[in-house]
Amino acid sequence: MQQFEVGVIAKYSSLLCGLALALCVSLVKSEDTISEVVISTWGGAYQDAQQQALFTPFEALSGIHISMQLQKGGLDMLTGENVPDLVDMEEADGQLACDKGLLHRIDYAEFVVPYKDDASVKNDFLPQAFLPCGVAHMTFSTLVGFDSDAFPDEKPLGIRDFFDLKRFPGKRGLRKNSGTILEWALMADGVPVSQVYDLLSTERGLRLAFRRLESIREHIVWWDKPEEPGQLLKAGKVTMSSGYNGRFFGDQLQNNALSLLWDGQIIDRSIWVIPAAITDPDPKIKRFIRFATQAKQMAKLAERIPYGPTRLSALKYIGNHPTEGIPMMNHLPSNPHHLKRSLFRDTRWYARTNKLRSQAFERWLKSKD
Repeated sequence: MQQFEVGVIAKYSSLLCGLALALCVSLVKSEDTISEVVISTWGGAYQDAQQQALFTPFEALSGIHISMQLQKGGLDMLTGENVPDLVDMEEADGQLACDKGLLHRIDYAEFVVPYKDDASVKNDFLPQAFLPCGVAHMTFSTLVGFDSDAFPDEKPLGIRDFFDLKRFPGKRGLRKNSGTILEWALMADGVPVSQVYDLLSTERGLRLAFRRLESIREHIVWWDKPEEPGQLLKAGKVTMSSGYNGRFFGDQLQNNALSLLWDGQIIDRSIWVIPAAITDPDPKIKRFIRFATQAKQMAKLAERIPYGPTRLSALKYIGNHPTEGIPMMNHLPSNPHHLKRSLFRDTRWYARTNKLRSQAFERWLKSKD
């Protein structure tokens, strides 16, 4: 009997030790699951700015480590192995991924903190910042840069001036695709911003756009790489060029003659999205989004790189660039003064008309031959 009891005790002691070990392993794994967030973002100066304004402060506040994967565009990072917890994605890709069921649908009220207890979260953001599968947190834009030395008297003031070769002579730099230039052509013809995409959805609208584009055909210098507009302007090969506001900001540090035409800017947005492959998203992901979309954090990012916050209350916190000492408000797409004649790119329209636009643009290019 005593031998039996000893055996039983030994048996159950071994079992208890095994359970304790399993519990310890479980606790370690549980701790691991809440100790890190893997974020896919864009690298370079943008990631450096995010590190300073978002990632490092969040780690200090929460004790949760941020690991990063390089974002290369498209939807590949949403499937397969090593899917990140969170992705900083362009709105067009985010809309497509949402439609394909590759993202979790989210309720913005759970992911965004009100600026004030009695304030409406939705009213504190730019229009359509809350999407079925994401929260738009940052804006960037395509706009016109011009050489102010080329126009010593009258300066261009509106997108109409881009097409006015008589008052503002010189070559025009344009990216060689159908994006942006069709919208600008109609806006230059006086079409209200609210009607641009509806009109471009018709054959008449496309005819009007290409007719306006035809008026500057012989003066166009096509570009493909984002660094080219600033180079063309500095070299005097064009007097005006389309380009990206972030690139132009860097170019202005090296070229005092470079000025920007905010009228007609076409605004794109970047959104936080959670891949559907993360089957049971940890609350830490929500916690990071709630932190990163607060007004003061958005402002800190905008101070370091000229991408505008989507949150209106963030604007009052934006000061100078931490190393250049440049007041950043005037360099942001979401500055209220720059929004007066701005167009938010309709990503669904782009997806729906991609083939039609591309074919029409190619026909126009070949019509010269």
